[in-house]
Amino acid sequence: MEWRVLKHNKLFVVFRNLIVVETLFYLTFLILALSADWGNVYEGFAVSGYIRFEVVEFFLLILSQLGLIIFVFAKSLNEEKDIEEIIKSGEHEKLEFKTSLRWDAKRNMVNKELEKAVMKTIAAFLNSDGGRLLVGIDDGGEPVGLENDIATLVRQDIDGFENHFNNIFNGMIGAEFRWFVKLKFDSVNDKVVCLANVEPSHKPVYLKTGDGENFYIRTGNVTTPLKMSEVATYISSWWQK
Repeated sequence: MEWRVLKHNKLFVVFRNLIVVETLFYLTFLILALSADWGNVYEGFAVSGYIRFEVVEFFLLILSQLGLIIFVFAKSLNEEKDIEEIIKSGEHEKLEFKTSLRWDAKRNMVNKELEKAVMKTIAAFLNSDGGRLLVGIDDGGEPVGLENDIATLVRQDIDGFENHFNNIFNGMIGAEFRWFVKLKFDSVNDKVVCLANVEPSHKPVYLKTGDGENFYIRTGNVTTPLKMSEVATYISSWWQK
């Protein structure tokens, strides 16, 4: 679990991204270096009589390195700011917070109804204009993390959390809709949280539970069930508009 959480630590992510960018940069640099004799090209410029090509090449390399480092760090800081800004915006029509996926802190036990509540919200987003669901954030916008959820799983790491999410999703909503939902794990105040970005579905989504199938939409900042007599009207107006 510690290694999986480390993977989502900001510093770890920054260095990982930096290594990827540096690798791509040096491959590009190598291809360009082999594609032409840039030294001879440089000799055609007047400045070549005053500054050696090796010096220019060295400074261009240094400037490129500094630019890449600044770019990676700036991008990582913006990502951190983005999720903090999302939290600060508070719950609304396209954003909802869930303290956990399955761990009931009040009862100190796993509660399957919490899983159902998460899937209910996702189904509503799918049937509406899409939205975002943050798991590991309480109603007040405070990060509580996924640690309690993860501790209840057979595989106790981030991948285990995502696998469990997939199993629930496939069972209650359906695997064909999974590609509309993108999961992103991030660290906020040293707490790992999960951001689910949900795109609108191309067709109606029903939530399947032990009670049968139910249909949910978003009305304002609330997940609302529709009666079966209302579903047909909604479907004809929403997907055929």
